[in-house]
Amino acid sequence: MRTLVRRAVICGLATAGVLGPMTVPAAAAEAAAPAPRLYAPTALVLTVAQGETAATAVPLRAVTLTCSPKAGGSHPAPEQACGELRAAQGSFDNLGDDTARPCVKIWDPVVVTAQGMWEGQRVNFEKTYGNSCMMQAEGSSVFSF
Repeated sequence: MRTLVRRAVICGLATAGVLGPMTVPAAAAEAAAPAPRLYAPTALVLTVAQGETAATAVPLRAVTLTCSPKAGGSHPAPEQACGELRAAQGSFDNLGDDTARPCVKIWDPVVVTAQGMWEGQRVNFEKTYGNSCMMQAEGSSVFSF
């Protein structure tokens, strides 16, 4: 009981300014209050794997792509990739279609995935291409890493 009384007295004295001003470090105050978000989040993890399905293939390469508030991440060309995704309205199925690019018709499957958020909407995309040339022709710069 005495401990509770002491704590109440000390807290009361501290708030009354008797024990000196109570200051909170600026960094702690900023960390406590989250910054307002003025944009829908866009953050993706993109992978390229050798195989027919993402469930059975081991990713060969993986990058991150952030498009809001500005393009970034470990993707080698984030501005271009974000621009192509915006032009496709976030639909990975509508990316590129370079049918003029000649590709050898050898079956050496490559599977790509995109997981994360696009403008606040959850994304879970997977597509298998016949080979890496076809992936580059149809997948545009988004999967060029």
